Amino acid sequence: MRAFASRFRMAQERAASSVHGTAFPVISIGSVKSAGASTLALTIASASASTRTPVFLIDAGNTHDLSTWASKPGKPIQIEVAKCEKTNQLAGLVREGIERRAVVIIDAGTRPEVLRAATRLAATVLIPLRFSPLSAFAAALTDQLLATELEGTTKRRCFVATAIAQIPSRIARAVEAEVERSTTERFPVGLAQRAAYEAPFMFGGTLFTLSDDTAPGIARAQDEARAMAANLGVLHSAGSILASRIADTIRHDRRVAA
Repeated sequence: MRAFASRFRMAQERAASSVHGTAFPVISIGSVKSAGASTLALTIASASASTRTPVFLIDAGNTHDLSTWASKPGKPIQIEVAKCEKTNQLAGLVREGIERRAVVIIDAGTRPEVLRAATRLAATVLIPLRFSPLSAFAAALTDQLLATELEGTTKRRCFVATAIAQIPSRIARAVEAEVERSTTERFPVGLAQRAAYEAPFMFGGTLFTLSDDTAPGIARAQDEARAMAANLGVLHSAGSILASRIADTIRHDRRVAA
């Protein structure tokens, strides 16, 4: 057992070391309580694919929603989905994605052992957060869980809002108080158009292939997706400059609204 654990650790270290020097980042997404990790992963992947950037999605989530989505019509050729059913498969899949020169996005689901393994392999760690006290508590707990894996590293980690909505001020204060306990970065762009982001799981395709009739609010969702991808550095095209400007505009508008 010790020899196996040693080999597994070495495989993780090799995959993690490959992150440095690659043109595209490795991103891990997950929380100890379901908070939209699969939706966030597909949103970022869709924005990348819309600029013809190859994406390697690793589906290590509990219900394998990304694999189900991949079986529907409309999947862009730039996105490949690989199902990961065992934690010890994760390092090899990350390395495969890097060797394909693709953006690697891990849907790490909610299982602590997968979250920790994905964090060791990623350059950026995103913790999804819905605006409820329970989700905020889970996000803070996830942050604490991963703190030891991130200690002494320069990896980026962020809380990302995956369901922006108007909520009572009392609940908003409770959510903010929970998140404020951590110094972890708050990602400047979130997912406001919830129905549009979830539509691809129902109909197939992506935000960039569906119509407004199928996914109301899709134009704004596309702008947010591009802004998010630009902030993460996963847009490798001339359009990434425009997306960065959109991100700045969204941040400014939200500061004014606050």
